[in-house]
Amino acid sequence: TGTINGVNAAFTLASTPVVGTEELYLNGQRMFPGAGNDYTISGTTVTMLVIPLTNDRLTSDYLEA
Repeated sequence: TGTINGVNAAFTLASTPVVGTEELYLNGQRMFPGAGNDYTISGTTVTMLVIPLTNDRLTSDYLEA
């Protein structure tokens, strides 16, 4: 969840993913995790370095912990 508005960078997953199983997509393009890449993740919080714009689509796949 989280507002996709070109300003918000923090999003919340429904549950905590098993480390290393998460895949995040912005408009169908896979994003890469880690500091200096596209996003970081801590618990259920995803912080985007590439901030989604209004009408962008942000989706994720992961195994639940």
